[in-house]
Amino acid sequence: MHKFDNYLLSMQSHWMVHQPVYEAAQASLPMIARYQASRGTEDLEQLPIKSHIKKLFPDIYRAPLLRRQYCKMLVEEIKEMKEMGLFEVNDEEDQLRQIPEIVLKDKVPELYRTMFFCVRSVLQPIFFQLYQRYCADIASIQLANYNIRDKQQGAWHHDESADISVVVPLNSGDYDGGGTEFHGAGKLKPLPTGHALIFPSFTKLHRGLPVARGDRYLLVFWLYDRDRLKERTKLLLSN
Repeated sequence: MHKFDNYLLSMQSHWMVHQPVYEAAQASLPMIARYQASRGTEDLEQLPIKSHIKKLFPDIYRAPLLRRQYCKMLVEEIKEMKEMGLFEVNDEEDQLRQIPEIVLKDKVPELYRTMFFCVRSVLQPIFFQLYQRYCADIASIQLANYNIRDKQQGAWHHDESADISVVVPLNSGDYDGGGTEFHGAGKLKPLPTGHALIFPSFTKLHRGLPVARGDRYLLVFWLYDRDRLKERTKLLLSN
């Protein structure tokens, strides 16, 4: 279990978030609450967070999320974690889809708690604007590492354990290559450091594009709708 040398990284505070996005997210929360209280009998107002979201492909979006300074400090800690051998592949996945990763809940609980704050305070309003869904329950939050030696690129896959996926590059510009390709939609160059790539997990077939030099570090969220999961589980148990 890794403990941060830099205490700022473990602070559950909005300082780490892109400030205009955080302010827009907070302004959106009361509007979401009013809509939910009406149980769908009133129209959902246009949320302030909408102006910070850009559509890339159908159902695929980007938005600023983490401050560049925070990402830079986090990458310094990640390099220490790598030297300690904390990156491991998931043996339950087939070899083509295995990526060196760190599961935060198990190995870096401080960062997991910080990112939980980020999900509830910032990502959830974004999801509600995009999909009108409450997806603030965490399937997993991980750090991933693409590089020439261990894993140069990803194979085609769906993120089957979640409803919404969020991929945040932490060090764009420190490596060559990389990016993401969505089947039938197109290729994306790496987003700016700290910007979130957001898409439905189980309908968007995608893969990581090859890294030609250096280490590509990503922060990955897999999130789900707890109520939908309860209904699906109930249906399965009834059959």
